[in-house]
Formats: sequence, structure tokens, C-alpha cells
Amino acid sequence: MGHWSESLLDEAEQQIGGKPDRSVLREVLIQAGREIDILSGRSFQPPRRATAVFEPNGLPFVDVPDLRVGSMEPVAGVWEIPDPADPQRATVLQVSSLADPVQKAAPIVDGLWFAGQYVAGASQMGGLSGDYILEWLGTYVGPEQRKELFRRVMDPAVYFYVPILGVSVGGWWIQIARRLIWVTSETEDDGRLVELLLDKTMTGGEVAPLAAAEAILIAAPMTRQPANWAFTARIWTEQVKRPIDRPWNRYAKTIHENGIPTITVDPNSTSYEIACQVVLKGYWHGYIDGDEPALANVVAMAYPRQVDRIRRATRAPNKASAAATLLEHLIRPGFDPAQGAEATRRYVRRKASIAVMEFRKSEAPDRYPWTQVGISERRFYKLLPLFAQKVNGRYDYGLDDVVARMKAHLNCEDNKRAVRAAALDVLRSHGFGEEAARKWLQRHQPEDAVNAWPRGRRPQDQ
Repeated sequence: MGHWSESLLDEAEQQIGGKPDRSVLREVLIQAGREIDILSGRSFQPPRRATAVFEPNGLPFVDVPDLRVGSMEPVAGVWEIPDPADPQRATVLQVSSLADPVQKAAPIVDGLWFAGQYVAGASQMGGLSGDYILEWLGTYVGPEQRKELFRRVMDPAVYFYVPILGVSVGGWWIQIARRLIWVTSETEDDGRLVELLLDKTMTGGEVAPLAAAEAILIAAPMTRQPANWAFTARIWTEQVKRPIDRPWNRYAKTIHENGIPTITVDPNSTSYEIACQVVLKGYWHGYIDGDEPALANVVAMAYPRQVDRIRRATRAPNKASAAATLLEHLIRPGFDPAQGAEATRRYVRRKASIAVMEFRKSEAPDRYPWTQVGISERRFYKLLPLFAQKVNGRYDYGLDDVVARMKAHLNCEDNKRAVRAAALDVLRSHGFGEEAARKWLQRHQPEDAVNAWPRGRRPQDQ
């Protein structure tokens, strides 16, 4: 989003009003753009041409930074795969042929479910850590080859990948890899997170600015050669530290529509939880249709305690029905990936509690004061300070008294709106324009509208 900041400067200044310091406003916009870049995994650069050299080390797929479909020069043995959520761009290239295509692959939900469990396995085995990268380099790159490797990695056009996992299951190819980056002041910021490896033994005692980008998951069905569908996701571990003092609901829609899915893992994450997270991210980002029945089954397997609680509280006929109820609350806006995997679990627990609470409210509506008044719970608590005072942090009020007074207040407000609407009709019938009629009502009582006329339009003047 960085290049948007300049174009947004005038618009932001106009919306704020006054004369804000443009240098401060520019810094705020750049910071906001940087946060969106990180959360989305994209840099939103203007269209440009670039040369890239890929070294996948045996993997058939590589991730690419925002390739416009159809813009790549023809290269033998390399195919761009349009992003299913945005067919105008590609985030995956196929750089080698797969095995013989299979006749039929598992459905998308199952394929992403498999992928999530392999992510969990890679995490449990330590494959997502920087130590694994260093161990791989020490095993597969000899001392005499390291200088040449580092020289290639120093070139920003070289995409050198360390393979972490590559497996076929259920007609799907699933892989995880991390790109090596030599970090300098000229390293392009593409919205991806990096982990400095800082290993002195690899460079003869000097600290090298060698880093590994965040792990990337790619899953693709093996029914065609080349593949025509691929899912890409970033994997964030507990080592990722990002600012979380932001209102996620303001970013969520933008991230889901334009960003790359982000999977969060920690040592307490179960394989089913991670797999469910992959499936949900696929749904939120547009890779899976909302009417897919397997979504509820995934939720039931990943969060059995929450589903059982909903089933008992709502007297649902089976776990699938209870899981569907929970899924309805997991639609959007989702959870901020920067808060980590524990926030994901808290989010699901909270949504389960809300589902139970809403069912209980629907079962006995007369127990709640807002239903007696005929308004929403949110509006009731917004109005409550007008009719009750807080004592030791809680509102102290008599239920019947507050309900009666609030009803009277709302009826009075309804009457005022009705009188104002009638006054507007009278003013318009006398020849006032819409804006002029509203301004007149700001300065006069609605009852005086009967005798109000535009200048030069009174009956005696005609």
C-alpha cells in the first residue's frame, strides 16, 4: 500500500478537516499502509516488469509476488496458476511437472484439511524454525559451496527455497518451503516477514545478514498437468511479534478480499485446530463456497468441547447441527493473525458462548428488559445511563421502573420524529427545497411550519 499513501494524502486531509501537518499525516498513512502490507502479505506495487530466477530445490511449485496473469514471457516448463480468489493475478508458479495426473482428487475442503495437518506435523517436528534452515544448509550445502550460495542469495532476483515438506495425498500435492534472503538496506519490502538466522559458523566467524522468509504452504490438486488451481498460505509461528493494538474488524474485509491467508501455530495447537484454521481461511479468502457441507464437520472435529456445549445448551439433534450453529458465528470478520494461535482458540470459545446466549434469549425473550422495550440489547445499554446510575461499577436500577421510563422516552422520541417529518412535508408543499426545509427546522419549532413560506412566496405576495 506504500504508493497509495501519497494519493490518499489529500483525501485524508479533506476528511480530517482543518490544516493537519502533512508530514505527520504522511507518516501515519505510510504506517497504516505498512500494517496492511504485513497482514495481507502483499506490497501492492504499481505494475512493473522484473526478472526472477527460481531455485526450488526439487519442489514443483514456488510462490511469486503478485504476478499479473498473462504478463509472463513464455518459459519452457514454467506455468502460472491463476489465483482462484482473484483470477487476474497469480501467486504460484509451477516450475516442474508433477507425476502422472490422477483421475480424481479429494474435494477442496478435504485437500486443505490434509494440508493443515501436515502444517501441524511440520511444526511439531521443528521444521518451521530457523534452526531447521541452518541444519538443512549444513547438511546439503558443503563449506566450499556456501560462498557461491550466499553470492546467489545476495541477488534480489534469485528466489532460493529451502524445502521443508513435499508430499502427495488424496490426489493433492502439498508442500512447505522458506525462501533465503540476504537482508540489506536495498532489500525490497514485499509485505512478508523474515527471520534473521545470524549464524557465525556459516561465514567464517562474521555475522551474516542471512534471513529466511516466513514459511509458505502451497496445496494443489494433481488432476491436471499443469495444475490449474492452487491454494497459498503464510505460516506464522509464536516467534512472530507484530503490533496488535489495532481494530481488526476495520482491516478484516480488506485482508480477506486482497490478502494471502495467514495460518498461526503454536506448541498448544492441535493438528485438527490447525487444519480447521486452514479450511476457515480458505473460506474467508474465497477459495471455498459457503454452502460446502464439510465445513461444519471440520469445525466439529477441531473444537469438540465447544460443539458439545452448544449441542447440550440448544438441544441440537446431533453434533453436525451444533457445529453448523457455531460455524454461523465464525463467518466474519475472523481473528487477527498477529495475535497468534491462542487468540484463535479464544475467538472460537467466545463465539460458542455467544451462540448459547443468543439461543437462551430466543427461548425466553420476556426475561430481558430490551425485549420488553422492543429494542436491541445494544441500544438498551446505550440508553441505560439516562435512567440509572452506576454503583460500584454496575448499574443499579429497578427493572419495571426503567422499562416504563425507557418506553415513555422512546415514544416521545418517535412522536418528535413524526412531528418533524410532518413539518418537512408542510415546508416542501410551501415551496421550500429539501436542504432549505431542513435548515429552517434547525432554527424554528416544527409547529411554526404551517405559517412558514419561502421569501416572496407567501399567499398574500402572489
